[in-house]
Amino acid sequence: MRVILALAALIATCSGSSLEILSAPTNVVFPSSASTLRSTQLSPLNAYLLGLSARPVEGFNVQTDLFSRPRALAIVRVNGVDALTNPAKSYQIDVDGFDNVGLEQDLSLVFGADRQVVQLNAGGITGSELAQKAQSASVDTSAIKTSLTQLRSELEAVLQLASAIKSQGAKLSNSADVYRVTIGGLATATGISKEDRQVALKDIQSAVEKLNEALVEAYGGQALVEVVAVSSFVVETEGHHIVKRAIEPVSDSDKRLKTYRERYMVYSVTYADYPAIFAIFFGLVVILVVALVYIVVGMMTMDPGKDSIIYRMTTTRMKRD
Repeated sequence: MRVILALAALIATCSGSSLEILSAPTNVVFPSSASTLRSTQLSPLNAYLLGLSARPVEGFNVQTDLFSRPRALAIVRVNGVDALTNPAKSYQIDVDGFDNVGLEQDLSLVFGADRQVVQLNAGGITGSELAQKAQSASVDTSAIKTSLTQLRSELEAVLQLASAIKSQGAKLSNSADVYRVTIGGLATATGISKEDRQVALKDIQSAVEKLNEALVEAYGGQALVEVVAVSSFVVETEGHHIVKRAIEPVSDSDKRLKTYRERYMVYSVTYADYPAIFAIFFGLVVILVVALVYIVVGMMTMDPGKDSIIYRMTTTRMKRD
């Protein structure tokens, strides 16, 4: 059994998969080339792009603007393909699982519940108020040519979501909306011909492009749209990760530190994710100190007999006839 699991994990890691950036704000500059990403690094990467973390992903040098972040993140995951559209911004990834729990927790903590969170998969469209509107949206499905039942249902849901996004108009809120779309109808299909597969790929490309256009239009170019193309073998690790560690003896200093933290209700000494906050406050302090020194020097060099306004107002001179 262990040999089978190890073989499946090896196949999943070695399978050809890619990350494709369909749309991104102009102030987000992706590298022309980068080392191979792991699929578990996608969540930290998106957290960095949304400004939830100041730690970039090692080997993936992307430039962002600290004061202007994407207002929407759309992750379209297509199972059963190595690549979907092959855009200029395409990067190889090794599939070692997907973890979305940490990103969702950070988004909820920072932006709260006043935002759009939509999930789309074979079970339908779920999530916030926009998801309910998408469920009842009427769309033209004549452009979907594939005969795969599950894939047709998923693509119809994608078109419904795109229609609902367009109908809501311009989205001006600074809260980050998240759209997660999973298209797995092609991966679950068996015994299809090469021609049927090509038809299905074209339908997927068309539906994803319509969703991309709707997001770009609604968010004024401030939407980050990613396509994660995953080959047939996928290791699902969505959820919490449980890692066993060796039990180490607790020192006396650690015990005292734990006691002090519990007594004063301080459970985190520093929060290393936001060095920019320190830089901002440090800059303000420097400006205030320089201004204070300038004022003090100016007052010390002032001549009360010539420069004092009070002296001029209280001093009268005899007028000559």
